[in-house]
Amino acid sequence: MDSLNKKTEMCILADFYGNLLTKKQREMFELYWEKDFSLFEIAEEFNVSRQAVHDCLNKTEAILVDIENKCGFVEKHKKTKVALEHVTENLNLSNETKTCLSKRITTIIDQL
Repeated sequence: MDSLNKKTEMCILADFYGNLLTKKQREMFELYWEKDFSLFEIAEEFNVSRQAVHDCLNKTEAILVDIENKCGFVEKHKKTKVALEHVTENLNLSNETKTCLSKRITTIIDQL
């Protein structure tokens, strides 16, 4: 998996399961994955070593992946979105109506 895909996947997992992490895990994760801080910058922020940050981030990523493997909510969300997009595309509607409907469905799914 390339770094952009990993970043996207990690951020999606955090959106779904971030509240299950400790405050420190969430904060370090956010600084690294969402705000592009370096390990050194995060270490300075928390007054810990870069190795401690690295270990925390690895543990956090493993936790998020493990939760997804057990619950599967992200995968179900993706499949639901694809299925609804497929249905929308196959409806006998004008392109303008399909676009409007697709945007509305995406908004509803994102609110779930």
